Amino acid sequence: MSAEAHGPLGRVVLDPESRTNGTDGDGFRERLADWLLFMVPMFIAEQRDASADEIESARAEALEQIASHGDDLQFGGRHQGTSRTALAKGFALLARADGGVSALGVHACTTPHLHCPGERHGAPTSRRP
Repeated sequence: MSAEAHGPLGRVVLDPESRTNGTDGDGFRERLADWLLFMVPMFIAEQRDASADEIESARAEALEQIASHGDDLQFGGRHQGTSRTALAKGFALLARADGGVSALGVHACTTPHLHCPGERHGAPTSRRP
């Protein structure tokens, strides 16, 4: 599946409906969402011409990194950078699925679909008094 429908970077937007409830006190969730908004489109572009074998390999690598070092992703540690990168790559892979992916306050997709949170961020609706 190519990213042609939304361009080479796909569509990556904030999605308040997928944000986890509660506050973390230090802004981690907001910073992570902002970071994903920046990184996921680049990985969508990087993966757009990938073969099925390359996609499977990227999926397995991201899964292994996040499963092994997810605590570093959130709390810091030696593997924080590689774990966050794996999370962004995972989002980019999941963006290829029908309906994309919504998690951690971010929605990413590569093709138009019903109920896309990105559609809500389009042209403003006009209201008449």
